[in-house]
Amino acid sequence: MSEVRYSIKDLENFTQIKAHTIRIWEQRYGLLTPKRTDTNIRYYSENDLKKILNINLLYGSGSKISKIASLSEGEIIDASKELIRAKKSVNQSEIDNLTLWILEFNGKKINDYLNSALRKMSIEDVYERVILAVFEKIGQLWQVNSISIVHEHYFSNIFKEFLIENISTLDSPSDSSKKAILFLHEHEEHEFGILLYYYILKSNGFTCHYLGQKIPINEVEIAASQINPKLIVTTFTAKISDKNFKKIEDELVSFSKNAEILVSGSQGNIDALGKRKSFHHLTSISQLKAIL
Repeated sequence: MSEVRYSIKDLENFTQIKAHTIRIWEQRYGLLTPKRTDTNIRYYSENDLKKILNINLLYGSGSKISKIASLSEGEIIDASKELIRAKKSVNQSEIDNLTLWILEFNGKKINDYLNSALRKMSIEDVYERVILAVFEKIGQLWQVNSISIVHEHYFSNIFKEFLIENISTLDSPSDSSKKAILFLHEHEEHEFGILLYYYILKSNGFTCHYLGQKIPINEVEIAASQINPKLIVTTFTAKISDKNFKKIEDELVSFSKNAEILVSGSQGNIDALGKRKSFHHLTSISQLKAIL
């Protein structure tokens, strides 16, 4: 299996620690030791990523970087585990139960919980109150080597199927003029976020045309010219290069003159799209509902 490689920009995007600061920590404290390609380009391993995430967790909790630097890698992991254990949520029991069922690959109990929760609250509330917290917990457990990335994929697909099933139960919209295109660009494959928007839009009377994952932006332009949507919706969950983001930005803006553009995600330069009044950077479900 090929080695996963990360640039210092990737580390900056994951942690929000400036690349300049990471380099200072390397030079002053030896916290990371990047490798180099045959062409002398620096890169970081998956273990480096986990380590900087743990350092960021400790640093964000108030520990001085000099103290963190004095710890062994095992001590950094142990200290991070203690912080993760200590963090409590309003829905902690549900989060803990779901995490356990994910570790056990117990799809039946996960689905039983989702269906039970839906009888008490909306899909949007289930997502914001519990699902997001579970994904955060999975990410933290991954960085301390307590869970595998396959567990995240497993849970993502269960939640994706849950969303698709509930989308299919909604009535077809009666207003044919309210049309939306939803897609994931060619560098993106994380689907459950866009499917949640699909559910919300259909609930609000939109006819939704979901184009799928990894769609080249020029293909979206072809669909938009025929569908003439009021809304074009996408998300940037995976980090991509500034060059690829700029290409998508330029083309999306060029052919979306008659549509509102709704974009979610944490891509660092996503707000650059805000030059147009019709652009909206979605940071919450309530914001989407307010726009609708």
